[in-house]
Amino acid sequence: FPSHDSQALAKAMPNANLNKRTEIAIWLTLATGCRIGELLKAQWIHVDFDNQTWIIPESNSKNGDAHKIHLSSFALSYFKELRKLCSSEHWCFPNRNSDNHVCLKTITKQVSDRQLSGDIEPMTNRTKQSKGLLLPNGKWTPHDLRRTAATLMTALGILPDIADKCLNHKEPNRMRRTYLLHSYDKEKQIAWETLGERLQYRDWE
Repeated sequence: FPSHDSQALAKAMPNANLNKRTEIAIWLTLATGCRIGELLKAQWIHVDFDNQTWIIPESNSKNGDAHKIHLSSFALSYFKELRKLCSSEHWCFPNRNSDNHVCLKTITKQVSDRQLSGDIEPMTNRTKQSKGLLLPNGKWTPHDLRRTAATLMTALGILPDIADKCLNHKEPNRMRRTYLLHSYDKEKQIAWETLGERLQYRDWE
C-alpha cells in the first residue's frame, strides 16, 4: 500500500458501502500508525479527549509495551465521531451485544471483500461492492496502513527513528533500550500532528 494510494483510498471509500465505523477505523489506523487489532480492542477509558491522547495498554499492545499516542486534530475528530456512534460506554468498537470488542478480523475481512479482482464473484450475503477498494497498486490490508503512516511521516521530514517510535516498534539493540531512556514524547507529538495535517488538508486532485 504505497503512501500515494492514500489519495486513491479517500476517493474510493465513499462508494465502497462500508460501515461508518469501518471507515473511521481505517482513518484512525492511518492517522496513528497503530495496529488494527490494537484499535479494535480500544476502550473509552484510555481515550483522553481533553489532552488528545490515546493509551494502548500493555495488554493490548502486540509487543507488550504500553504506547501513548498523541491524537492530531484529524485523529481526534474521528474518535469524537466514533463516540457519537458508539452504543457502549466501555468499548470503542463493541460487538453486537456490547459486552466485548468486535472480532479482530472484521475490518480486514470487509476490506478484503471489496478487493475481488477479475471475474471473481462475491460470496453469498457479502457486499456487492466487491471491487470498491481495489487501488491502482494492488491489494492491501489494514496492516499496510502502518507502513503508509511511517512513509508519509518520513516524506514530511520526520526522522525514521521517530516514525518507528510512533509505530511502537521495539528498539532492536538491547544496549540502546537500556541506556537511551528519553521518551521522545514531544518529537512523536510533532510527527503525529504533521501526519494529521497532511491527511486533513490533502489535495485530492
